[in-house]
Amino acid sequence: MSFDPSDYSVRNATKELDGMSLEDLESVLEREIDGKHRSSLIAEIGRHIDAIKTVAEQGEEAPKPVAPEEINAEAFMRLRPAYRRVWKCVGPDRFVKVG
Repeated sequence: MSFDPSDYSVRNATKELDGMSLEDLESVLEREIDGKHRSSLIAEIGRHIDAIKTVAEQGEEAPKPVAPEEINAEAFMRLRPAYRRVWKCVGPDRFVKVG
C-alpha cells in the first residue's frame, strides 16, 4: 500500500502514512529521499517507523515482575509525614511501599 509521496503535499502525505506497514513506510521514505527530499516529510516518516519499531520491541519483551520497594526505619523517618502514609511496617526495621 505504498505510494509516491511526490504526488502529495506534505500534509496529505502525512495523512497517508497512518496504518502503513514498516516495509511500506521504508519504501515511501526511499522514494521521498530520491524525489523531492522534503525534510519535514522525511522526519514524519521516520517518526512513524520509530513508533512501529518501538511497539514491536515492547511486544517481544516479557513484563518484569515489580519487586516491592523496601526501606529501613531510618529512611522511613526521613520521609515527609504525608508521604509516610503509602508505607507499611512489615517487620522490625522494614517498611514496604503499598501505594
